[in-house]
Amino acid sequence: MITKEVYFRARKEAAACIKAAGIVLSDQEIEKMDVADFGLGNLAVEGAQIVSLIDTDKIAMRVIALFPGQTEPEHWHTGFDGYEGKQETLRIISGRLYLYLPGVDTVSRGRIPKGREQYYTSRNEHVLEPADTITMPPLQKHWFQAGPEGCVFYTVSTLAVDARDPFTNPDIVRKTKVADNDYVANNTSYV
Repeated sequence: MITKEVYFRARKEAAACIKAAGIVLSDQEIEKMDVADFGLGNLAVEGAQIVSLIDTDKIAMRVIALFPGQTEPEHWHTGFDGYEGKQETLRIISGRLYLYLPGVDTVSRGRIPKGREQYYTSRNEHVLEPADTITMPPLQKHWFQAGPEGCVFYTVSTLAVDARDPFTNPDIVRKTKVADNDYVANNTSYV
């Protein structure tokens, strides 16, 4: 859970990062931005700011802004009702992204959030910079983290049903809860 103050501040800062990366968003797209803390209440460490640009029954396109060192937790895209699951392509626009996939442990630049090591099992590190593109098949576990300057990137995929995506950490809640400002959660600030 995060406060309204943290939510609006994160949304404003993410919109500024996206604009600085050269991506133009409408006011409506900014207002619909998902500030995701994944129910962990520690947006600075585990979170993401996500703008849906296209969302049809065939394709999806999003812009994700991650603040410096911010991590989107390990997850994968499952199938359902005959759908094999989301195939996802990442294209870096600005900053550096550390992407982790299954394979040999090569973590060197990124950092696994303290106390959550058991929830980050994919440890084969891929360092992506502007114009780098990578495609992940359905069902492949992955997580990513922004470098020290933050990161803005596109995700282009087949049908996206984010609410169905499983996470390695069973405590994750995909829909962010926003509390009144008088609610004080542990480490809700992203700065």
